Amino acid sequence: MAVFFLPRIIRTIRVPTKRGKQISTGDRLLDILCDVCGDRSSGKHYGIYSCDGCSGFFKRSIHSNREYICKAQGAKKGRCPIDKTHRNQCRACRLAKCFEANMNKDAVQHERGPRKPKPHAIISSEKQHQQQSPIVTQLSPHSATSVHSDRLRPALAPPYVLSPHRRLRCDQRFTPYPRPMALVQKPPEESPSPVPLILPHPRTTTTLYQAATTVSLAPQPPLLQILMSAEECQNHTLQIIASFCHKELVWNARLQPTAEYPMEQIETETSRSPTGTVQSFSPTWEMLQETTARLLFMAVRWVRCLPPFQTISKDDQLLLLERSWTQLFLLHLAQWSVSWDITALLEDEQVRSRLPTDDNPTNQELVLIQAIICRFRQLSPDFGECGCMKAVALFTPETVGLHAVQPIEILQDQAQRILVDYTRSRYPQQPSRIGRLMILVGYLRCVSSKTVERLFFHETIGEIPISRLLVDMYQMEKYIN
Repeated sequence: MAVFFLPRIIRTIRVPTKRGKQISTGDRLLDILCDVCGDRSSGKHYGIYSCDGCSGFFKRSIHSNREYICKAQGAKKGRCPIDKTHRNQCRACRLAKCFEANMNKDAVQHERGPRKPKPHAIISSEKQHQQQSPIVTQLSPHSATSVHSDRLRPALAPPYVLSPHRRLRCDQRFTPYPRPMALVQKPPEESPSPVPLILPHPRTTTTLYQAATTVSLAPQPPLLQILMSAEECQNHTLQIIASFCHKELVWNARLQPTAEYPMEQIETETSRSPTGTVQSFSPTWEMLQETTARLLFMAVRWVRCLPPFQTISKDDQLLLLERSWTQLFLLHLAQWSVSWDITALLEDEQVRSRLPTDDNPTNQELVLIQAIICRFRQLSPDFGECGCMKAVALFTPETVGLHAVQPIEILQDQAQRILVDYTRSRYPQQPSRIGRLMILVGYLRCVSSKTVERLFFHETIGEIPISRLLVDMYQMEKYIN
């Protein structure tokens, strides 16, 4: 089982304060408050006494050159309360408060970057990975990088402006990237320098999955291993879904050969398409309703497979799940049903009658959902990228009502950093890939939960609120094991 590493505990040293007292920095400074939010200070950061949350927020804002806008209206605009309870509700006012407290942005820009890991730390990490995973196979590094290096095509810019009445076809609007990893690519039989590959699950022994989970020659970060394991955990749930649904509905099921769907059939069907992918088709309304209910189950199951999420308080877990379920569901819809083309279905009069008439925002969101599926097909994110994107969507520190914001903020930052490092090392020939993946995550947040409920779940759950259904699904004992 992978271990999630929390930030290191600082060694205890003695630091003089303004009052001349000696205070241990191993803990927070109990007698000095943060000059920004009033929480307990952990020492001087960028020229003032501040807590870890405010100093980290200031550092990220300056490093990324972020510009925030206060959403308050009228006389309250620019005057949002910044205290321990409300500091995460308005980033614009929080950053302004940091500057008012005389935080020095030059100290952020000139500070040294992260230290490189020591050689003995890498060796010990490799030993730990080998102990955790009993299966080690040999794979040539050439199969992980040379598959797509000669077939890169220029990609179109993201569709920022979408017309709600325009018919959007994936094969017309988007020029797909080559597959990140060929579906039936096998490593060379002879390799001059084989590289050990650590598989995240002992039952996954196919060459195909080995190629899909190869990241780089360096050991994977612990959080990335957890996310990859959570993605693999869904394969067991996928077998349940595939037994009830039309086989064309679940595209990525073919990435995992089974007794009923062997590798030979994968090779035959994927060879029909010039891009190596399954041809698109339009599902019926009944297929849509039946499958999306099970995809929601998969999203909840994925959250259950994340050990870091279980370390958060139960109340915060439910708040994050209720906040992010729409994005998680759409990611699962795009990931596991990427061969769908729901444009024709959404234009059907019978389907339109189930949705509000003359509702321009809803119409735009329907087109945006199809654009998300098309963009996902174009980029074809692998398991590692999908896991990081879901983690970025799940760990949302801006969620109102959270009891502990800082751990969630740390998890989201780690997921973003891992996504950047993973994509750059895995796909060095696609420098714009990480930007497109992050834009895709931004698209997900533009779709309201009401539209998703009305379109995909109204006929299966009726008037039952999705939030209540999510709580019941998440707390059911059979989902834990």
